[in-house]
Amino acid sequence: MPRRPGGASGRRGIDPPDAGCQERLRRTAHSAWTRVHDGPYSPQSSPREDPPIASRLPPLRGLRAFEAAGRRLSFTAAAEELGVTPGAISHQIRQLEEFLGTRLFDRQHREVVLTPQGLAYLRSVGEAFRRIEDDTRILFAASDPTTLRVYASTNFAMRWLVPRLPRFAASHPSIAVDIANPIGPPPALHPRRFDLAITHGPAPLAKEAPARLFDGRLVPVCSPGFLAGHPPLTHPRQLDPDRLIHSRQRKGDWRSWLRLAKVPEIDASRGIKFDDLNLGYIAALSGMGVMLFFANLISEDLRAGRLIALFDVALTDEPDWLVYATPAPERQRATLLFRDWLLAESQTPR
Repeated sequence: MPRRPGGASGRRGIDPPDAGCQERLRRTAHSAWTRVHDGPYSPQSSPREDPPIASRLPPLRGLRAFEAAGRRLSFTAAAEELGVTPGAISHQIRQLEEFLGTRLFDRQHREVVLTPQGLAYLRSVGEAFRRIEDDTRILFAASDPTTLRVYASTNFAMRWLVPRLPRFAASHPSIAVDIANPIGPPPALHPRRFDLAITHGPAPLAKEAPARLFDGRLVPVCSPGFLAGHPPLTHPRQLDPDRLIHSRQRKGDWRSWLRLAKVPEIDASRGIKFDDLNLGYIAALSGMGVMLFFANLISEDLRAGRLIALFDVALTDEPDWLVYATPAPERQRATLLFRDWLLAESQTPR
């Protein structure tokens, strides 16, 4: 791609051609255009003289390298993600900086830091890539009206939905389910993005009334192996604060539960901490300690004896799990079938 004048490298751009040269280039381009289209040149059929959009856009490789490096704040991590060398990432970003005429990173001894211009540009580029990804997924799904686009959080999908999907597939083999679980709060719900969404509490900006799946109460659970290797737990005051499993996604759960159980003297700040709720679940399943988890999401674990619910105290002020149906017209029947199946599964003991 040609360099723009005044880029970050400080090199001078190519001098523009004189008027005679410009006229020769125009005639050559017109002649080539008429040969391609098998017709004589005429003023009415002349191509537009505005430069094509591609010539005004930055290099795609540079954008991909910049987005990955900016998101990871590491040229090495970006290189691993894109399957190239760190040197290639550095080169592509320098080309992008020259094209834009500004620095995007401050390159320090062992790290790179986004400049203010780079931070602002990263937001724009990242959002553009996300929109392309979303629209691509929508186009692929739209080509098959029997593919349902379903939003569900990772916790719900892993603990409750995915283990039950084989039963739905056996009953409705012509309906495929595409589950998306982006990080963060539920996205805006409309037919272009999702046919159905399962949320913990009301979805933002939802226009349709949801159906209630089940409550969101939290109960303390542990594995049989943990109980076998520790003193009996018959009362909440016997809980070891160093064996409380926490998720940083849900700070304050243990403090609320201990207050409800009338044992506020137990230090809720101690224990084993994880960033992700599912890591805490795996830790509890592996016998590391006691965790508060959504009772209805682990109902099969409780019935199978993989986990044991302790005491008769539950946090019941959590929002319900809800189902929103927002289907595109061509998928309405399949969406309502899936919603009704979800509601039936929530009422069926296994």
